[in-house]
Amino acid sequence: MQKILSIILLSIISLQISAQDNDAVIVGQVISDGEHLPFVNVIVKGTNIGTTTDVSGHYTLSNVPVGSVTVRAQSVGYKADEQTVEIEPDQTKEIKFQLKEDNIGLEQVVVTADRNEVDRSETPVIINVINTKLIESTGAVCAADGLNFQPGLRVENNCQNCGFTQLRMNGLDGNYSQILINSRPIFSALSGVYGLEHIPTTMIDRLEIVRGGGSALFGANAIAGTVNIITRDPLFNSYQLSGNYSLIDNQSSDYLLNFNSSVVTEDRNSGIFLFGMYRNRQPYDANNDSFSEITKLKNLSGGFSAFYKPGHYSKISIDLHALNEFRRGGNKFDELPHITDITEQVIHNILGGGINYDITSKDYQKKLSVFVSGQYTDRDSYYGAEYNPAGYGNTKDLSGVAGFQYAQSFSQMLFAPGKLTTGFEDTYSDLLDEKLGYLDYQNNEYVERRTIVAQKLNNIGTFLQAEWSFNKIKFLLGVRYDVPDKALGVKPVFIPRGNILINLSQDVQMRWSYAKGYRSPQVFDEDLHIEASAARMHVHSISDNLKPETSHSVSGSLDYTLTKDNFQAYFLVEGFYTQLLDPFSKEFVFHEDDKQLEVIKVNAEEGAFVAGVNIEGKIAFSKNIQLQMGGTIQRAEYEIAQQWGEDEANTATEIMKSPKQYGYLVFTYSPFKQFSTSLSGNYTGSMLVPHLAGGYDANGNIIMEEELVTSDAFFDTGIKLSYNFKLSNEAWLQLNGGVQNIFNSYQNDFDQGKYRDAGYIYGPSKPRTIFFGIKLSNFL
Repeated sequence: MQKILSIILLSIISLQISAQDNDAVIVGQVISDGEHLPFVNVIVKGTNIGTTTDVSGHYTLSNVPVGSVTVRAQSVGYKADEQTVEIEPDQTKEIKFQLKEDNIGLEQVVVTADRNEVDRSETPVIINVINTKLIESTGAVCAADGLNFQPGLRVENNCQNCGFTQLRMNGLDGNYSQILINSRPIFSALSGVYGLEHIPTTMIDRLEIVRGGGSALFGANAIAGTVNIITRDPLFNSYQLSGNYSLIDNQSSDYLLNFNSSVVTEDRNSGIFLFGMYRNRQPYDANNDSFSEITKLKNLSGGFSAFYKPGHYSKISIDLHALNEFRRGGNKFDELPHITDITEQVIHNILGGGINYDITSKDYQKKLSVFVSGQYTDRDSYYGAEYNPAGYGNTKDLSGVAGFQYAQSFSQMLFAPGKLTTGFEDTYSDLLDEKLGYLDYQNNEYVERRTIVAQKLNNIGTFLQAEWSFNKIKFLLGVRYDVPDKALGVKPVFIPRGNILINLSQDVQMRWSYAKGYRSPQVFDEDLHIEASAARMHVHSISDNLKPETSHSVSGSLDYTLTKDNFQAYFLVEGFYTQLLDPFSKEFVFHEDDKQLEVIKVNAEEGAFVAGVNIEGKIAFSKNIQLQMGGTIQRAEYEIAQQWGEDEANTATEIMKSPKQYGYLVFTYSPFKQFSTSLSGNYTGSMLVPHLAGGYDANGNIIMEEELVTSDAFFDTGIKLSYNFKLSNEAWLQLNGGVQNIFNSYQNDFDQGKYRDAGYIYGPSKPRTIFFGIKLSNFL
């Protein structure tokens, strides 16, 4: 550790350059199609000198370094433009930028491909970006809502009682995906159960998605892909206040209030962004049996992100978010949980955040980042059935990561220009899960104990990545070496990756990639969610000889871009294949003594694979008419049939809840600046769903009905209309409204009553829902 700290200190000393203030100034304006653009970011590359254009589209940059500098203007919805000029002391330079529209987001800056900022079109890895424009047009409330609108991604509800959701990428379960906040893996196993619903859209700048293996960069679990939640930074003085009311199937209301505001000092050396959200949703009962299909929810969250620039080449960033959430499903909502037939109730108190220090060399060829991030969760819970007073529990979870990253560009690295990125990460988690009256099966009898799991894990990871650029070819080689905690019984893991980008022409690109991934054999991923279903407890455990799961992923893609005047089009075809070795599966054992169903995590006898094709198309006929669509055709199967439940007849090779086809579309039309309409939709093909219904016979004996059900296909489509009223030069009022799931494409065979299988839920997350909203802001 001393050597690592010494390297960091020496790097800081070597990079830190005392920048003397001078009177060199750059002034100018930013225009597009003859109109001045407000709130455009204008920066001096490689430094922390930057500003935004005012409402008239003009800007001023002060204390610009002497010498050759590159100035960049960038804004969402436009292609970035750069100009290089020579700066002399006490000189004022004028630079005018003419930005071209980028209505389909081809020129966005991303960081998830190789942990460095780079234009999306220049990465050897396919990256999809969900920006605030797409989030707003689809009516998304939280991160989980917006992720349905990308190829290869599908968000599903997995429980009628608690309503937890999971993100499936390329056909694999949610625990195969790595969720990051600002590139840091602070989403613990516990947080992953409800975490995507805990991220309000008001704190999101964009969502970056990388399909395929990412363990070489981000560690365990990044097998199916990676979602990087990039939070908003304070860029200019702004405010936004919004409210929304939804009515679910003319029965249950859902209220939402959002606010955010940012304040930046005049010298642009410090700023803060504040956000908050309040939500109150009533439970929804789809089949009039007095049991919920959609949970009751009260959510209060808020936080901030701030920055301070000690010098022109250094920056300190801090972010913090806090959440209090009450979530309950089951029946008898006015009663205490243990005076009900079934209740699943959780009260979350979450505090998370991080500190990041960046320092860049004057020629912006070297960059060092030192970071610490963490999240603490205190969760009170009740998972119980049949008036069980022992269903109360508490879970405390602390997760964190600390480390550094160093990147350096070379004009010649061995045989071509390149960049070297290396780093170190120490990931820590401490989880204590307790439950009253928990029964543990030991020595052929049940023993009562309070602590279910007390688990502390520490993972050390180092990574090295080299990237070379030729005229038309860019390729990347990376490796990660992880030393998992000895408590997992896993040997150190060596994880390689390789990516190639070939520019066949100015408009056609080809990419190829290989990546290895792994998952450690811990019980607490989504399995910490304990279902009280069919009036019997689901208790999760792991097999004594459970081995780690590994994967090999390959993919290839071809994309085509066409730009002509105001017309833009982008088309992508991507083939993918992931092989899973020793994949995790489940065995079900019912214990007659206490009516508990034990779900045991085991390794499948043989491997599994997912293979398929992702197709994506984006067309901007003009800045007023845009269409985005995508779809996936796939197979997700075990190599040999797996048994589901105790009935040997219930076997299948298919991975459960993995449809062979699914897709999305978003169409927006803005006939004039003040008015816009958006039509969005999701298609989910039929899939195999396990059904473990239960009940009692005439003699009072419990019975179980196990079956595998082939679901119907669904098409969930919605529409949103919005109109903006200009109150002044810096004030806009928006009224919006619409309908989600217009045709009420929703599951119609839910189990009924207290003996239902709460996990037997599939398809769209909610039925037809009408919504209305209002928003006040100083920018569109």
